[in-house]
Amino acid sequence: MIFLALLALAVCLGVYFLPIGVLHLRASAKAQYYFVASERTPPGVIQNSSIAYAVKMAIFGPFFALGAIGDFWPAILVSAFLAVGIYLFGCLCRRMLPFFHAAFQTQRSFTLHEFIAQQHGQDSRVRLVAASLSVFALFGLTICEAFGVATMLQPITPNIPNYLILLAMLLLTALYTLPAGNSGVMRSSQAQLGMVYLALFGSTALLLYILMATLRRMTPHATLALLLAALICLVMLCYRRSRYVDTGPLDPAGASAPLDAAAAPEGSGGRLFRRFNKIINVWVSTLAVVVIVFTGMALYPRGAVTVLSDSAAALQASPRLSHLGLIALVLLPLLYPIVDVANWQRFAALARNVAPDSAGAKIWAAAVGRIVRTFAAETALVSLFLCMFGTIAVVALRTPAGANILQTFVQQLSVQQNWVAGGALSFLLIGVVMIAVSTMSVAFSAGLCVLHYDILPAFQPRSALEDAYSTAEAIGKQPTVTAAIALGLIMFAAFSLLAAQLQIDFTGGGFVALVFAFCCAQLACAPLVVGRVMGDASQGLAGMGPGWALAVLGVGAALGIGAAAIYLATGHDPWLWAAIPACLGGGFLIFGIARLQATKAAG
Repeated sequence: MIFLALLALAVCLGVYFLPIGVLHLRASAKAQYYFVASERTPPGVIQNSSIAYAVKMAIFGPFFALGAIGDFWPAILVSAFLAVGIYLFGCLCRRMLPFFHAAFQTQRSFTLHEFIAQQHGQDSRVRLVAASLSVFALFGLTICEAFGVATMLQPITPNIPNYLILLAMLLLTALYTLPAGNSGVMRSSQAQLGMVYLALFGSTALLLYILMATLRRMTPHATLALLLAALICLVMLCYRRSRYVDTGPLDPAGASAPLDAAAAPEGSGGRLFRRFNKIINVWVSTLAVVVIVFTGMALYPRGAVTVLSDSAAALQASPRLSHLGLIALVLLPLLYPIVDVANWQRFAALARNVAPDSAGAKIWAAAVGRIVRTFAAETALVSLFLCMFGTIAVVALRTPAGANILQTFVQQLSVQQNWVAGGALSFLLIGVVMIAVSTMSVAFSAGLCVLHYDILPAFQPRSALEDAYSTAEAIGKQPTVTAAIALGLIMFAAFSLLAAQLQIDFTGGGFVALVFAFCCAQLACAPLVVGRVMGDASQGLAGMGPGWALAVLGVGAALGIGAAAIYLATGHDPWLWAAIPACLGGGFLIFGIARLQATKAAG
């Protein structure tokens, strides 16, 4: 079964290279086509790619562990506030069309860092520091995703060192990202979302079959997990209507064509890719129905009253995290979508499809609203489903509790000699690789964009930059790619040494601390952006000097990363959960002092 799973995985990975081949860019193509979009990207692609990026291995591992012990409230809080955070990003994004079009017309940066710098007198130091923090975060989280896959594969590939799997995942990410740029990444990642759903629903259905066949005792939290998993599948069936993956044609000549021009022919590769996606759409709905039916068969003998009372009892259990931990799990998903530069890059690609006039502004607002609604709701539902999957998995196989519970579960599946366990393991293997590859490729593409527009220009002579802007090419793609590969390898080596030294477990506090540390690097920008979300579009953050902005970035990042580092050194939980509040609290404190000083000076 493992051989068949690897064969199926290889076929899927090969199919998802098709849009990259169709959208492959020439070396002479404009940088904007490579880092923004080389085609007129449909809103469905933006939407699905956003969801695929949000469903991370960094969520899957901890949520699986939470579901395994029946601690649902942290997962519920994160899922709910992630939806709210995405909605806040949508509120900001509706106002950003003039910013994007101004950047496109001048061939300058369209990123979060340029937006922050514009509020402080176009200070290049602010842009450079914010961009450096984002690149550190994006590349670090990319390696964390690869680490999650390597950890999960360890029980079935014991003779392969983890660092080789890490390198293989990073190489795969580069192959998905470099040839076709951001357009190829979005097309591949949005299609991989369909395979993620197929794998999750397929594995869940087979685990439910094991649960019914072995007559496992149903605990209250297992009853709630089955009920919520079925409800999530039902909701997705109703509003998705078997369209989980966009099957629109690829347009390789769209970037250079007028907005009202007809799409170019896509060729046989594009048609094959779309047929594959249509098949995936049908199978995802089929397996979602199977999950619902199996859940009904498992819960029907217990009766509706018992099911509801057990579910209520499971929800009444108090969360095992401290109050500080719950605060961290609210703040991180609430503010991170706003400062994640990968979200800015995808919506910049959408802005390229819209004309810079009043009619275009209305189209933009409507499109952003539709995308954000689905993006927010579905990301929350899928994140919660991952937690329910953990509960179903450990109940079906009676997985013993422990530090490496996810690896133990994979080991249990691998030793069983039957097609049901083999099928569940195959689906799980495909699913985790697709989750990681889709997230890694989007993050790596965003990192390339930041390097190109915000970091490398800071080291160019001003006269050379002005000449480059006038010719629509600030820096060649080759230096950007070289810098990205070098930086990625350095961070990979540092991460590997740290993980080996600290014996980091994928579902444990050490991994969460690393994720928090990388997230804090981008969260340090939050105080400089939230004011624009909450205030009037014409006000922004004017009046706050670049020195204060640098202080906000430096203090926030230092406090957050420092708290995570202290946890890794000492193992004391309060330091872990203090990382996010410390990062945001320190940054907002400096921001508040700066605004107070500006108000006094103006008065």
